Amino acid sequence: MAFHYTPNLTGEVAGLWWDPLLNMWTMSWDTTTLLHAPLHLWQAQILYPNNNSLSLSENLLGETIFFAPIYLSTHNPVLAYNITLYLTFLLCGINMYIMARHYTGKPFAAFVAALIYAFSPYRLGQIDHIHIIAGEWMPLAFLYLDLSLERGRWRHWILFALFYLLQLLSSIYYAIFLSYALLAFVLFRYTKPFVIHLRSNKGTYLKFLLSRGVKPAIILTVMFLFLGVLMEPYLLSLRHGFSRSLIQTENYSATLRDFGFAVPFNWLYGYNVYRGKVIPLDSEHYLFLGLVTLALAAAGVLLAFWRKLTALRPYVWTGMVVLLFAFGPALHYTLPGGSPYFSKIPISSMRPNFPMPWTLAYSVLPGFEGLRVPARLIGVLLIMLALLSAYAVSWLQSMSLSSRKTAEKTNLQSPVESKTFHRYMRFFVFRGIAIQCLLVVLPLAILLEALPAYLPVTQVPTGNAIPLVYQWLASHGDQQPLVELPMAATDRNFETKNEAWYDYYAIYHSHPIADGWSGYRPSLTSTLSIVLMSFPSGSSLSILKKYHIQYVVLHLQFYSPAVANSILAKVESSSDLRRVAVFGNDSVWQVI
Repeated sequence: MAFHYTPNLTGEVAGLWWDPLLNMWTMSWDTTTLLHAPLHLWQAQILYPNNNSLSLSENLLGETIFFAPIYLSTHNPVLAYNITLYLTFLLCGINMYIMARHYTGKPFAAFVAALIYAFSPYRLGQIDHIHIIAGEWMPLAFLYLDLSLERGRWRHWILFALFYLLQLLSSIYYAIFLSYALLAFVLFRYTKPFVIHLRSNKGTYLKFLLSRGVKPAIILTVMFLFLGVLMEPYLLSLRHGFSRSLIQTENYSATLRDFGFAVPFNWLYGYNVYRGKVIPLDSEHYLFLGLVTLALAAAGVLLAFWRKLTALRPYVWTGMVVLLFAFGPALHYTLPGGSPYFSKIPISSMRPNFPMPWTLAYSVLPGFEGLRVPARLIGVLLIMLALLSAYAVSWLQSMSLSSRKTAEKTNLQSPVESKTFHRYMRFFVFRGIAIQCLLVVLPLAILLEALPAYLPVTQVPTGNAIPLVYQWLASHGDQQPLVELPMAATDRNFETKNEAWYDYYAIYHSHPIADGWSGYRPSLTSTLSIVLMSFPSGSSLSILKKYHIQYVVLHLQFYSPAVANSILAKVESSSDLRRVAVFGNDSVWQVI
């Protein structure tokens, strides 16, 4: 997969540029800072002079575990990123296999679950969001929480805490979603047994619970202490107003029709134009899960209730809760225009606009006000779909084995051959063969529905191929703060996403930069960008001096020729600026 879709692993990444570039910078920052100045981890290089700027997006510390050794040995952030990205697919499959193997006992059924979870069309559609692809630890968190509550062993509680924290370090989004999904699972799985035991033998059962509670109390206390330290910068950001409004959340919520849209580069179901408009490659509304997956999961739901499977039914109910929350503040059939791209028409005008639980959770539960994309809960729902599909496959395997044994037994026990006997035999033989053929086809069908015709790819320079101005910054300027112009502002001539390149090139120098593409755009950064639109006016120079920004890196190629000539003439005549380096259209100016 890696060599087919991104053959140049050292110089290109899958996905549109902005998030992969940010993620490469983030993991590079994590690596170098944890090695040399761990106490400054959260006071990151971008979005100067904001505090705790790393908390304005995903910290990706979980992914850095895999990224760091490759980056430190090769000094190539692109190669390290690519290996980390594709490794997450592998780990998703392996860990889902472990979970499904535990519940079904069938290796082949677990293999099917692994394929569904690792290579769902939804996951491949998130190819440029490594923190959404990286849901590899969630299956094991569910599994070991269930084992911990069922058996109460030290190793189960320790492993649950480990996998939960690894998932939290890999994705704050999934950490919040996972926390509430685990709570829902525990309530569905253990409330009824708890009430039954409490009613039948209250005193003894309470003593039993107290004795069993020592291990989780110790493990969870340590875990939550670590969690508190890690989440403190995010909580501080929320207190300072870095939260999402319900209007924002509505635009990124799932709609019913989203489940019919595959990403445009899906080989089987993708298309590039809808109703005369080009569909974007990047959207949170490509929620197609695969027809085979949905059919198997539906069969798994029926079997879970028909056969009264107490271990699996809680996953069904948890999946239902997760799905309801994925619809965000209100249920809508479709986005305005009926397609997976935004419209100027408010989504609240679309029917049925039925209130959903997210609105209450947003007001009451910690973490929800910082989340913008409820549709990403589909990544959690995939666990339930994969597990239920595995059970359906396990049942098919049992049916196939039963058909073969029945045919063999009947053949041995029946001394008289007749037409009825032959029809009876043929039924079981053909049924067994049909099921075997179906089982062979299922993995191929799952992969076929997820197969990309291509992946969008971004070419990323590394080493000596990066622009000369950044090579100069790597050895000049004494790590003083700088700003790169143009800076994204309200006029949209230079979009915020373009600042992701500033993020990436910051890997190669150590200057704090006032620019930056991130999950949030702080108000101070927006103010700077608006004032600096008039650079080198008096007000723009005053704000640079106010925040001790010592250098301006001017990229004239991003302006129109007339604007570039005007800016250059004004800069050259300013007594507050001194030119220190020129590299074609890139120049560095010191604020005096």
